[in-house]
Amino acid sequence: MALAVYASNARAQRLLPPDPSKTIGGVVSFAGFVDAEGRDGESLMRPDASGRALPWIVSPIYTRCPHTCSPLTTGLRTALEKSDLQGTEYRVVSFSFDPDETAEGLRAFRAKLQLPDTWLTVRAARPEALERVLASLDFRTIKNADGQYDHPNLVAILAPDLRLTEYLFGIRFVPTQLAAAVRRAPNGPSPLAGWHGYLFAVAGTGLMLSAFVFVSVLLRRRARRATERTRAAC
Repeated sequence: MALAVYASNARAQRLLPPDPSKTIGGVVSFAGFVDAEGRDGESLMRPDASGRALPWIVSPIYTRCPHTCSPLTTGLRTALEKSDLQGTEYRVVSFSFDPDETAEGLRAFRAKLQLPDTWLTVRAARPEALERVLASLDFRTIKNADGQYDHPNLVAILAPDLRLTEYLFGIRFVPTQLAAAVRRAPNGPSPLAGWHGYLFAVAGTGLMLSAFVFVSVLLRRRARRATERTRAAC
C-alpha cells in the first residue's frame, strides 16, 4: 500500500506544470525540428520577408492524443478568432512532444483541425532537439503502457526573439487574456514572471491543506453521528 501511495505521489510530482521561475526569459529554439514537408523549423520561425519579427504562441501536443490535444488546439484557434488580434500580430506553432511523431501524423492533425496555412506544425528530427525544447519549457510527460502520454495542457508565449514570456494553462483560453499576453510579449518577460512558480506552489499547498481540513472535518462529523446513533440505539 505504501509503495502504491509513493508511486502515485511520484507520478503527480512529475506531472506538475512548468515552473516559470526556472524558464521565463530563456530562449526556446526549434533548431532540429521539421514540418510535415521536411522544412527546417528554425528557418520557418525566422522573421518574414518584411523583416518583421512577431511573438509566438507555442502549443505542445502530440497527434495521436485521444484526449486533450485536439480540444486544446481547437480552443486556441477559437480564442484567437474571437480576440481582436490581427493575423499580422502573432504566429502559432504546434510542436509534437512524441519522439515517434511522423510527417503523416502532422498532416492528418492539420487536416482534421483545419489549421490555417500560417499555423506551423513541427516534430523533432533529432532526439536531442526535442529534449532541449522540453527542458526550455520545463514540460514533462509520462508515457503510459498503452503508448499514450499524460501531460500538462498549456500554451507558451514567446517574444519575437524567442524568449519565453509566460504560460497560459488549460484547454480553453479567454480571448482577451490571450490577446493581452501576445501584446505583452514584445516587451519581454515581466519582472514578476519568475514569481509565478512560487505563487503556484503556495496555491497548491493551500489547496492540499484545504482538502485535508475538509476531509478531517467530514470524518469527524461521520464519527460523531455514528456515536450518536449507537447511543440512541442503547
